[in-house]
Amino acid sequence: MTTMDIPSGAEHLDGVVRASIIVRQQSAETLATLSDERELLGTSLSALYQVATCHRKCFGGGHVLEALSGRIYNLATSAYQLALSGFYDEALNLTRSIGEIANLISLSVVDKTALAEWLASDTKTRITKFSPAKIRKVLEAHDSGFVIANKDWYSDFCEKYTHVTPQTRPNMHTSGGSGHVGGIHEASSLKKVLGELTTIVASVSMLVSKYADLDDMFDDIASIVRNIAVDNAK
Repeated sequence: MTTMDIPSGAEHLDGVVRASIIVRQQSAETLATLSDERELLGTSLSALYQVATCHRKCFGGGHVLEALSGRIYNLATSAYQLALSGFYDEALNLTRSIGEIANLISLSVVDKTALAEWLASDTKTRITKFSPAKIRKVLEAHDSGFVIANKDWYSDFCEKYTHVTPQTRPNMHTSGGSGHVGGIHEASSLKKVLGELTTIVASVSMLVSKYADLDDMFDDIASIVRNIAVDNAK
């Protein structure tokens, strides 16, 4: 193959779009087997969207929870779109960021003083005192049950999907671990992304729903989680 075989310029970008359409068509077949996960993710995202946009009620104030909910929503929907196009590592990288925000929201439950300090902090303070690791330690000191993204989960996502190492390969968990440049459909990888994304988004969405008095959304999410657990136990 010569360099002339690879389109360049705008033609290359057009090729990226065409390839994405093909991969999305292939992904649709896998998604048909993941109806429970899609229902849970979609319901969780709906709750986050409602809070982020003050859809039912505006609580006033600084709209911090609303902004964080909106960031999670955008990250999650972006991760979902990337996964459908076969960019699994990139989708999981965004999922890791959701874990960081989820723990920050959880911090507001266990330590109001710490949250107030975070709101008033400058960049240096946020780096030194409110890093993801520092926030996890505060949560663990209160009750490990408040840690939505635990140390092992976070470290694994950093090592595999965010930070580069001499062993880094693009989408190296696909194609037998050899890596692949560009999006390619692989059912097992799409299932992994949807599973990880759904778990973290559903967890934080339940917390946000309680905060925003969306009891019906909380109940809907909890009901789907119970149904999935029952199905998995069969």
